[in-house]
Amino acid sequence: MSGTSAARNDVQHAPRPLLLACYLSGVTTLGLGLLATALLRFERGSLLTMSGGATLALVTCFALVVLGELRPVISSRSIDPMGVALSTTFVFSVLLHFGVVPAMVLHTLATLLSGAVGRHTPRRILFNVAQYVLTNGAGWLVMVALGFVPTLAQPWTPTSLHDLAVVAAAAAACFVTNDVLVATAVALFAGESPLRALLADLRFQLTVSSAQYGLAPLVAVLMQDAPSLVVLAVVPMLAIHRSVAASVESHRQATHDDLTGLANRKLLVTRSRVAVAEALRTGEPCALLLLDLDRFKEVNDVLGHPVGDEVLRQVAARISTAVDPDAVVARLGGDEFAVLLPRVRDAAQACELAHRVVTVLDDALEIDGQLIDVEASIGLALVPEHAAGYELLFSRADVAMYQAKADRTGVQVYDATRDESSAARLGLISELRVALEQGQIEVHFQPKAHLADGSVAGVEALVRWRHPVRGLVPPDDFIPVAEHSGLMHRLTDVVIEMSLLQMAAWQRAGMTVPMAVNVSFRDLLDPDFTGRLTRRLDDFGLDPGLLTLEITERVLTADMDRARARLVALHAAGVRLSLDDFGTGWSSLRLLRELPVAEIKIDRSFVARVAVVEADAVVVRAVTQLAHGLGMQVVAEGVETALTWSAIADIGCDVAQGWHLARPMPGPAATAWLSERMLTPATSTSTAAAPRQRARVADDGAVALHL
Repeated sequence: MSGTSAARNDVQHAPRPLLLACYLSGVTTLGLGLLATALLRFERGSLLTMSGGATLALVTCFALVVLGELRPVISSRSIDPMGVALSTTFVFSVLLHFGVVPAMVLHTLATLLSGAVGRHTPRRILFNVAQYVLTNGAGWLVMVALGFVPTLAQPWTPTSLHDLAVVAAAAAACFVTNDVLVATAVALFAGESPLRALLADLRFQLTVSSAQYGLAPLVAVLMQDAPSLVVLAVVPMLAIHRSVAASVESHRQATHDDLTGLANRKLLVTRSRVAVAEALRTGEPCALLLLDLDRFKEVNDVLGHPVGDEVLRQVAARISTAVDPDAVVARLGGDEFAVLLPRVRDAAQACELAHRVVTVLDDALEIDGQLIDVEASIGLALVPEHAAGYELLFSRADVAMYQAKADRTGVQVYDATRDESSAARLGLISELRVALEQGQIEVHFQPKAHLADGSVAGVEALVRWRHPVRGLVPPDDFIPVAEHSGLMHRLTDVVIEMSLLQMAAWQRAGMTVPMAVNVSFRDLLDPDFTGRLTRRLDDFGLDPGLLTLEITERVLTADMDRARARLVALHAAGVRLSLDDFGTGWSSLRLLRELPVAEIKIDRSFVARVAVVEADAVVVRAVTQLAHGLGMQVVAEGVETALTWSAIADIGCDVAQGWHLARPMPGPAATAWLSERMLTPATSTSTAAAPRQRARVADDGAVALHL
């Protein structure tokens, strides 16, 4: 690893600038002193005795080291943008074959040249030189201790297993020295422990460095026996570069937002949990800022999504320039952004930074010659002042953001006196986390039937929380808390797992029952959601076509492009998609045209009155005809009377769901209900009689509320 953030950036940005400056100066002085001592003791006459092959090998290695310094492998998590230089193989080969002075000189010259090309600061270049000198010196000391002292006059080539053990020991010394030097500098710059900085990229460093050090003995053999072929060693090095670069890019895509390049929710949660734990351990606060753009939806509606996307990109860039280097800037989806401040002095300092963000967004954006004004509302909360965990920290920053939006103040610190539900919310978050861990979450199933003959069309999975004290907690009480606390993904995963488990049980009992499960917009933002879902379907041996995911049109409008990409991936995996609560949003027709949905569910507000209000009947009839014209199935939800059943059957809807058919029921009751209708010969196909009979199914007392 070459260079550090500390050497690259202004030292004054570090939490302890004096300590960092002393460390950099100390390492630089020690390294340059060692280099000077080695040069003074070097036998210059040995240069004159070098063979042509040895000279060719050294010159070739120098060229490859320079190229390696200019084209490093960059870790997706590395603070240092120089990453791991591919020069390691060739420098270490020179160290093994010709000794420490040629290796030090070669690496120093290459570092000076690459530093000049990269326009690095003198402080950084000198630190890099010292870092490499000390790294090579550590490997050399191990070789000397084991009795191996190669020189230009007497080169050494490893030829036995014992020799390879010496190589491994020297490589380990180089690796440890280099990583400790850099990790310490990074830790001092970031204000964290050296051990944490060392472990943050250790797996990446070990993977790449092991491959590079492992090739060095082969290069040393080429130096001895075929110097002209040393250049061919660049081929496996390029393979390493491409392989690791592809892996790094894959990791980056999983942890960063495609549109803006900022961290995504997944990475923010990971970094936030670390920052919260550190704040609780040291007592030094950390802060979370949640930012929402005011009237961004108007930009999308009036100017279109391409302009809206460019606004988001420019906003992301401005936020990034306004915050300190150790802050984590993330896009959560739509026009929601977050800034994690791992260390702040107090709320006043966090507010100062938040106002700095508001200020940089005050200047109008220019897109295609058009000026666009952007305003933001920012809410912030701190650990430990307002929360002692990430979920609650996020929730309270969210509350503060809505307070800022309501008051039009721009920035608002969380105020418990204005959060009427703070105590209840705190209790629910904590208890919901326990509920997820202890199995208090249940899934009830509400049947659906074909209107043509009353036969079973499937079921919808509806979440329930069986609280040990409160009893059955209504979904409307805890789902919003889950969405705003970061628990939504876990809740959805639990509901899907229980639903697939029930589907598999029914399948083993000889009943193939299609299942519908509601998912939130936050689930669609999760890049791993599709992969997790398809893996579980495979594990249970279920046909993806039996699963329908219901998405409401209201949540899709927040980030249409990302939602469309996720839905296309789910559709390609064979999962059916349903547009829930159809007719309650402004974008229905556009969604029907652009999204790969297989069915629409007409909202109960239209269905419930279809038999008595002609206007509602006209709407339902028009929607049904439109959906059928597009090849979609129509589900009418909220069918609570025989009159409504007959009316929607006459209109031509395909499937009905509601209390007239059956209320939501636990798994055993649903199994009995389905067995009676799917495993026994039908005695009647009357679409009127069947629903009336099914309405007598035992009621669990729960209202059918969606996940």
